[in-house]
Amino acid sequence: MSDRTGGVGDKAADAGLHDLYRAYSGWLKGRLRKRFGDETEDLAQEAWVRAAPYSRDGRIEHPKALLLRIVDNLVIDRARRRGPRPLASSERVSTDPAADPAAQLDAVLLKQIVLSMPPHLREVFVLSRFAHLEYQEIGERLNLPVTTVQWRMRKALEHCAAQLRL
Repeated sequence: MSDRTGGVGDKAADAGLHDLYRAYSGWLKGRLRKRFGDETEDLAQEAWVRAAPYSRDGRIEHPKALLLRIVDNLVIDRARRRGPRPLASSERVSTDPAADPAAQLDAVLLKQIVLSMPPHLREVFVLSRFAHLEYQEIGERLNLPVTTVQWRMRKALEHCAAQLRL
C-alpha cells in the first residue's frame, strides 16, 4: 500500500497518467481546438486533472471516450456557472443571404439541433436563447416552476452538447 508521500503506488499512478498524456494529449488538443479555440488550453488542462484519478489503476479501456466525456462535463459545468446570457451581436445568426457560408452552415446546424429537441425542452430553449427571457419569465409564461425551467434548460443544453460531440 502507498500513502500520498510518494510510495510505489503513486509512482505507478503517475506513470499511467504520463503514458496516457503522451498518447492522447495532441489528439485531445486538436479536437478541442476545432470547437473551442482560445479555451483549448484551459479545457485540456482541466480534463487531465479530472482524468488523473481514472489512471491510477492503469486500466482505462476507452481513453478517448473518457476524455471527451470529461470535456463535455466541463463545458456543461461552465455553462451552468455562467447561467443564461443573451447573445452578443456578433453571435447572432445573420439573415442576410450573402452572409459568410460558415455562418449559414452554423445556422442550419443550429436549426437541426433545435428541431431535434423534444418539444418541452425546445420551448424553454427557444424562449431563453432566442427570445432572451429570464427563467422566471419563462416559468410565468409557461406556468411552470422556475426549477422545472432550469431542469429543462439543462436537459436542452445537454441535448445540444450531445449533438455537437467533438
